[in-house]
Order: sequence, then C-alpha cells, then structure tokens
Amino acid sequence: MPDNDLSRSFTVSRPSQRNYQLGADKELFQVLQSETAHLERKEIELVSQIRALSEALASVRNTLSTIRVRASECARRISPAARLPDETLLVIFEQAVLSQDVHSRARVESAISCVSHRWRRIALHTPRLWTRVCITPDTNERDVQLHLLRSAALPLDVQVWGWWDYRDSFTRPHHFERTLAAVLPSASRWRRIKIGASCDAILTSLSFILRTVGPLNALQQVAFKAQQPGQICPTTLLMGKSAPNLRSIDVENIVLTARSPCLHNHDFDCFIGVTHLTLRLHEGDARALKTTTEFQGFHALLLRMPNLVSLSLYGELVCVKSATGLENEGNITLPHLQTLILHPNTIRPRYLRNLIAMVIAPDLRHFELVYPDSLTRGQDISDLLLKKGCEQPTPRFPLVERLVLNNAVNISSAAAFIQAFPGVDQLTISGADVGIFNLPTGGSLRTITRLTLVRAFPTGSPDHGG
Repeated sequence: MPDNDLSRSFTVSRPSQRNYQLGADKELFQVLQSETAHLERKEIELVSQIRALSEALASVRNTLSTIRVRASECARRISPAARLPDETLLVIFEQAVLSQDVHSRARVESAISCVSHRWRRIALHTPRLWTRVCITPDTNERDVQLHLLRSAALPLDVQVWGWWDYRDSFTRPHHFERTLAAVLPSASRWRRIKIGASCDAILTSLSFILRTVGPLNALQQVAFKAQQPGQICPTTLLMGKSAPNLRSIDVENIVLTARSPCLHNHDFDCFIGVTHLTLRLHEGDARALKTTTEFQGFHALLLRMPNLVSLSLYGELVCVKSATGLENEGNITLPHLQTLILHPNTIRPRYLRNLIAMVIAPDLRHFELVYPDSLTRGQDISDLLLKKGCEQPTPRFPLVERLVLNNAVNISSAAAFIQAFPGVDQLTISGADVGIFNLPTGGSLRTITRLTLVRAFPTGSPDHGG
C-alpha cells in the first residue's frame, strides 16, 4: 500500500476511538449514579431504623430503670430490716457504736451513714451517735470535726489511745498535738476521758496540755490503762481541781505517796465529788514495788473522797505493812461506801488482811472477794469480818446484801462467812467455792433469795461487780 493510503487510514481511526471511550464513560456514569442513588436510599432507611432503635432502646432503659426502682422498693419493704421502725434501727446503731473497737480506722457511725438514704438520715439526725471522739494515730482532723459538728452540744466521750511511740506520731498523717488541737475547743463538753496504750512522752505532753485547757466542768469520769508493765499513771491525769464535777476514777498503775502533788493541803477538796474509785495493777506488775502505792498516799486520797460509794481494787497495789498501832490514824473510815470489790490477783496477797482490818464501812451493801482460780484456796480473811472482843459474833458489815466469792472459802471458814453477812439475799459463788455452803456449817442461808453458781470466774475482769 502506498504511504498516503496508510496515513489516511490512521487519521480516520482516531475519532472512532474517542467516540467509543465517551460512550463507555457515559454508561459507567449511569451505573454509578444508579448505585449511588440506591445506597443513599439504603442509608436513609438504615438511619431511620437506627433512630427508631435508639428511641426504643431509650424507652426500654427508662422502663427498666423504673421497674428496678420499684423492685428495689418492694424488696426493701418485704425485707426484715426495712420493716424495722426507725427507733429499733437506732437502738441497733447505738449498740454498734458502743461496741466498736477504738483501734478501728473506720468509725461505725460513719459507715452507717453511707449505707442508704434512710440510714444516713437516722444517723445524721441522732447527735448521740457522734459523741465518741477518738484521738488515735489514724484519726484525721476532718473526722474529728465531723464528730464535733454532728454531736451538736451533747457531752463527749474522748479517747486518747494507741500512741505507742512519740516518734511514730510524726510519721503518721496527723501527729499527736495536731490531732489533739482539733478536739481541745470542745473541752467544756468532755464527759469522759479514757487514756491508754500510749508512751510516756505522749502522757507527759497530754498532762501539760490538759493543765492549760482550763476547768473541765462537764468531766465526770477519768480512765487510764498502762501501755506496758512498769508504766506509771501521771497523777495529774486525776485532774484534781481541773474537774470539779468528777465522779468516777478508774486508773491503772497509779503511784501515790503522802507527797504526791494531787494530795497537797490546798487541794483537799479536789475529789470531794468522786463516788466511784477503781484502782488496778497492770497484769505484768503483780509483784512490782515500783507500781505500789504507799498506804499514807492511799489514805490521803480516800480522805479527799468523803462521798465515795464504790471502791474497787484489782491487784495488790496498796502497801499496808502493819495495822498495829494505827487504830486511830490508820483506820479507813468510809461512811457512805456501799460497794467494796477486792481482786488480789494472787492467792497469797501480802497486804490484804491489813487493808481489810482498817476499812470501816458501816453502810456497805456489796462485798466481793475474788482470788484467782487455783487448787489452793485463797488467803482466809473470815476472822476479819467479825468484830473482835464481842461475846457474840458481831459482823463488821451487817448490811451487806450482795456477796460475791471465788476461791475464798473453805470448810472451816464457811460458817464465819455466814455469820459475817447475815443479811445477804444475793450470793454468787464460783470456782472452788461451789458446794462449800451446802455442807453442814452451823449457819443458815435462809435469807438468800438469789443464788448464782459460776464454775469459772473471770478473775480480774474490769467490768464485773462495778
């Protein structure tokens, strides 16, 4: 073929190719438009379905929430706790608060207020649930302030406990002085203060701070427990004139002499209102002379308590070496004493007989002598319960109505005990004494209206017989 024919053929084919490509693009565009329209309709349909499902889901959730609330209300109505009246719940709350451990970090009253709206309402509207203020290394200022606020103006029970080491107090979130400072503004409301399980440095600091607080007019009770054997209770914690309305003292390891600051002449009336005195020895100080109180100091303390009604001695803590020649100066006359509790914590005490021989309590109504449980009988003091020099057996404590004995009686002394307490109508005997009074003793138990037999007596129990 000639060259000009080839050139003509090539020139003619180019427009044909462009027309073909244009037609294909138009056809593809139409297909894409169709698919786009289809997908847009599908999108609108799905969005509509999603909107409908969302509305249905919201409706279901609202209905479910309403049903759950009603079901919860029904469950509360049918549960025993929910049916309890507020008054009953409050009694339970009060017992829980009273029985809680001072070492517990979480306060029971605070936990109660977080259980439900009803419990919180009861707790917050009952100020007496918040009257126990604890000053421990784990106590924070906010918790103290909440208790002071929620207790309204009611008297407070303050506990200073668990400050084992003065140095440790600075490694805790709130050291001692800072925590105590949060409570001091309420000192005029303090009704009871209990101090214990704290080192000597903390006790010294506390004693100094309390002397600067001023009169504690509402304070009625002071209690102290030693941290360890040999620790001495500072006599300043007895408060003296700082607490004119003090009624009860319960301290461990107090050491008194005739020269003790709290027994100075100008403080003669500082304990005039005290009616209950409990002195204890730490369980590890049974034979420690360091923690023994001189008789002159003990006598001087009792002279400053003319209204004493109850005297409890746990452990042999008063050194009464001899009663000879002390009939006038050495006698302990307690005209209003009605309760005398003696727990020597040893079956062979050194000074018990001398002490009993000196006690003159014409109005005594409760006598308690408890020796530790042992195969050996405790020291016999039956001869000291009758007046000497009388032709007929004459009781020294004729008005006693309640008698508590543990390991204190043997066969030969049972008759003397019966003669010494002719008016007893409530007798509690335990340990080895059970069965002794059933033997022929020559006495009579016809006046007894209530007899309690206890096989194992809780020797040294701080809560017994008070």
